Amino acid sequence: MMIRLVIVVLMLGSGQGQSKECKTNNIDYINNSNLVKLSGCTKIIGNINVVEASFEGDPYLNIPALHPYQLEVFKSVKEITGVLVVQGKHKDFKDLSFLGNLTTIYGRGSKRYQGASLSVAYSSIEALNLSSLKRIRNGNVVIAFNDRLCYADTVKFTNLFRRKEQQATVVKNRSKLECELTRKRCSTVCGTNGCWGPRRENCVGNITENNSIEDSFHIDDIL
Repeated sequence: MMIRLVIVVLMLGSGQGQSKECKTNNIDYINNSNLVKLSGCTKIIGNINVVEASFEGDPYLNIPALHPYQLEVFKSVKEITGVLVVQGKHKDFKDLSFLGNLTTIYGRGSKRYQGASLSVAYSSIEALNLSSLKRIRNGNVVIAFNDRLCYADTVKFTNLFRRKEQQATVVKNRSKLECELTRKRCSTVCGTNGCWGPRRENCVGNITENNSIEDSFHIDDIL
């Protein structure tokens, strides 16, 4: 009886908290032909590139168009060793919440992307919603020419950086005035820390029980 109980416990516990590494070194951009291979990944060895061609598909290669909801397969991703590039538009592509559990971008190979390890440009997104992101170890940040994007200019990206030479360029997105007029602003509990989106869980940092923001960065991030 005891042996059976142990087996049941092991079966119930299996699959929980397991890590899965997925390589994207040979993937130019995310599309319908390669997305299925990346389901359940916790660590991406390589880059994630979501571009215009992702949503348009490729009739010559018989690759159907990708719908933004399909990007939810990345919900389990916590680390990207390479870079994150977003340069696509779709009427239903409004944020990057499909990477809501992403904590770390290592930025390896960012020099091949003009030095940027996080690049979001010419997209249709309205909020970044990268609420779990705590570290960008190498490379710069470029958030530009997203005419619907609010909130990004409130994020202090320097708090996510590991090196002094890292820089953040956040320009030519939706104007602060337009964001204010449409009430696209940070929750009041976020204070001066900024936010990734409109909700209290989008605040940069951790919200404590008394609604104050607690610094979420650790000493190992600067070593």
